[in-house]
Amino acid sequence: MLEHLYKKLHLIFIGSIMSIITVIIGILCNDSIDNKRQNDSIFFERLSMLMIYELENPKKSPQTVIRPYEDNYSIFAVLKDAQGNVIYQSALLFPTDITFLLRQFTEKANSESVTTLDQTMATTQSGILSFSGCSHDKYWGISAIVIDKNGTPFYLRLLHQQTTAFELIGKQLPFYMLLWVISLFCIVIISRFLLKHAIAPTEKVLKSQKDFVAAASHELKAPLAVILANNDKINRLSDGMPDIQKATNMIDAETMRMSKLVRDMLLLASSDSGTRNINKTAVNIDTLLITLYETYEPICSQKRMPLDADFMDVHFPILYTDRECLFQILSIFMDNAISHSKTKAPIQIKATLSRKAITISVIDHGQGISAEDKPYIFDRFYCADKSHTDKSHFGLGLSIAKELAGFLSANVGVQNTEGGGAAFFLTLPLK
Repeated sequence: MLEHLYKKLHLIFIGSIMSIITVIIGILCNDSIDNKRQNDSIFFERLSMLMIYELENPKKSPQTVIRPYEDNYSIFAVLKDAQGNVIYQSALLFPTDITFLLRQFTEKANSESVTTLDQTMATTQSGILSFSGCSHDKYWGISAIVIDKNGTPFYLRLLHQQTTAFELIGKQLPFYMLLWVISLFCIVIISRFLLKHAIAPTEKVLKSQKDFVAAASHELKAPLAVILANNDKINRLSDGMPDIQKATNMIDAETMRMSKLVRDMLLLASSDSGTRNINKTAVNIDTLLITLYETYEPICSQKRMPLDADFMDVHFPILYTDRECLFQILSIFMDNAISHSKTKAPIQIKATLSRKAITISVIDHGQGISAEDKPYIFDRFYCADKSHTDKSHFGLGLSIAKELAGFLSANVGVQNTEGGGAAFFLTLPLK
């Protein structure tokens, strides 16, 4: 139980801390992307200013000025005269058609009320405008009116494709991934150390309790054997004395009940301590089921409960497992079915074979299990009868079945029976 709790707490602790670290790394990545994008926009704006400054010199041809910026920095330029004739247009190719981009940029510039030639007689430059293309690509644009030293005006449009977030973070991504992995490793080590120390006192107390239960249960076996032997002797000596025989019979019944409880507690104690020995042998499932049927058929007949065997038509493969554990699980299911079934209510032993597993079910038509009780039916000392009127059960049988199934790498479960009742099943994997 503590091991399961430890694993759950370990996962929750690691998941919580790593979620926080992941968010922090995500924020750092986002800030890094924003900073790089801001630096790129500032750099583009400065290059634009240098280009415009050079274009103001009428001795330099536009092609001579613009080409270096186009080749070295991938800046697209369109230069027009006052009549709208294209003097120079870059040959750069973008994911989106350049005509569409220029139209998008013009609309953006108009919406931002960029200065026109009619409004100024000096070189002017707009701020950086951002807009998108058709392929999830984004661009910066700068519009300018260039007046050279001869007073000749020109319209200039500059475009530059923004670097994607992945390209911006690409160089630092391995560093962030390494940081995340190192953080995970450290958190796993630290959390394991902290949780082990936090659970250690509880483990010590539980171990003491388990050792006490195992020792007490073992010590109880000897006095119970003495009580049974002496009670049998008193019973023989009291022949013809009904009152004494009635008392000895009651002592015998209660002692046997206590003996069964001690046996169950010893089994659970050995399971908790991990000292339970599993003796795996070749088991013929057909033979085991027939033995189970023959063992309980007289008991069911005595209680007038028809016992049906629904496994005769299936030939099961040989399983390498612990026969005693397997038979004990099925016996617990049978005892449970008989205890909770009414007279003349049928009980069925059913077995099916699939490609991956053998499923053995014990089906009864008794009082069934409520939806409220079903999640806890395999818990130790859990009893659906809250009044505890049935003294023959301690709430250990089904929990023992679950423990034994775990040793066999099998699963146990319960389903409702159509028309009322319960069907307990054991699923054995085929290896």
